[in-house]
Amino acid sequence: MRDPFDIPSRKAVRRKPFRPRCKTCRTNKHIIPIVYSVDISEELFEKEAKGELKIGGNCRSVDAPNWYCTCCGGSFLR
Repeated sequence: MRDPFDIPSRKAVRRKPFRPRCKTCRTNKHIIPIVYSVDISEELFEKEAKGELKIGGNCRSVDAPNWYCTCCGGSFLR
């Protein structure tokens, strides 16, 4: 019999991270985030080499894209 007070935590039932669809490819399989940072570390360079993220520069403007499609090379806002 299951314990009625055993409530699963929110961390156990989390969904996958949000990734929007590419406007051109119409899929979200090849979408990676664009990271803007003043201090770019070796860890960020390693993740960019693996293809987990894209380095966007040192400052972000209001209309700068925050997602990048590795398939078609397009970048876009949400």
